[in-house]
Amino acid sequence: MTVLVTGGAGYIGSHMTYGLIDRGESVVVLDNLSTGIRGLVSEKASFVHGNAGDSDQVSRVINDSSVDAVIHFAGSVVVPESVAEPLKYYANNTVVSRALAQACVDTGVRHFIFSSTAAVYGLGDGQTVTEDAPKAPINPYGRSKLMTEWMLEDA
Repeated sequence: MTVLVTGGAGYIGSHMTYGLIDRGESVVVLDNLSTGIRGLVSEKASFVHGNAGDSDQVSRVINDSSVDAVIHFAGSVVVPESVAEPLKYYANNTVVSRALAQACVDTGVRHFIFSSTAAVYGLGDGQTVTEDAPKAPINPYGRSKLMTEWMLEDA
């Protein structure tokens, strides 16, 4: 299996890449290095410098590498920044994810994992939060991730 990992030069994405490689999977990392670090990407993975929201580039990568699955970690994650610059978060988290999902649909990729956040649940009620807990994000970061979850449900 070949897996495309967006945001694979970030902390979580790079660890996922190493885990996939350890399982014997082929990995292609797509990252624009805006916050990722090229040195975190395994030498055993293919690396493409680019944007997950560039549908044409993503489609080429999927087709050229025979990608079977996508794991999407690319996105903005700093809550205070999301409050100061909410449109940046909607563009980078929701709009980019929409373009990525469209490229996957257009190229026939049927396996897509989206890395969301517990921030979609807001503050919670002080108890353990389960996936069926009410969603009540309190900042643009959480709302941008929830909007992406909703969009992917319909894709």
